[in-house]
Amino acid sequence: MKQRMFEITVAGLIFATAVICVAFLLLGSRDAQIVIPLPTAAATDAVVTAGAPGGAEAIAVTKTTVQNVIATLARPNVYSRDIMVERFWNGGNAVSNFNVAIFNKSALLKTTSGGTEKNVIVTENATYIWYAGDREPFVYSGEASSDEFSMILTYEDILSLDKSEILDAAFVTTNGVPEISVMYATGELGYVTECRVSVELGLLVEAEVYDGDTLIYRMSASEANLDEPTAQFRLPNGEIAE
Repeated sequence: MKQRMFEITVAGLIFATAVICVAFLLLGSRDAQIVIPLPTAAATDAVVTAGAPGGAEAIAVTKTTVQNVIATLARPNVYSRDIMVERFWNGGNAVSNFNVAIFNKSALLKTTSGGTEKNVIVTENATYIWYAGDREPFVYSGEASSDEFSMILTYEDILSLDKSEILDAAFVTTNGVPEISVMYATGELGYVTECRVSVELGLLVEAEVYDGDTLIYRMSASEANLDEPTAQFRLPNGEIAE
């Protein structure tokens, strides 16, 4: 059954500062009794649950506590995965496939969209972009992130939402894997967005955005591989990106 989704703002999708509402598909069953161990005591509006693993304090995810929970998540420093992003409009759609490799503070993205192959390397010092067949990359030193170039939401932006904008939040499980689902609505366009984030890895799992009943955006990601990426962070001229 189709779920309505919650909205989130993402700045700067590929060179432009844009507002994008991203929705996360709610999959799996809800279980209000599941809790996440927290490293420190939660905020005053947290629901603290006794009997957490290891005796740690834990918090049940609700729309009033989900920001506290998300604030405790951390992404791995090394991983790789595949991401598919679909965009829909009246009479058409576009699909972009991304192979993403993260190694400490650098990211390598190989993108295929409409038969065009694009490569992006993001480091602390610069961003390098080139297309298949190019011998030299385009280089710029502005701030960038792998989320922007893979056209996905930076879910940490949920932390900046007003609590009144969060419509629902809960633990869900997909194939036995615990995830956090958040639903909220904000902005003048009235999009509804929902997201699912891996509890273990702190990575965005799926997203959908709806304009009313019309799907306009969908994102899905493969399971992350936590081994050191085999991809080379090498520019088309043979140099290593720094």
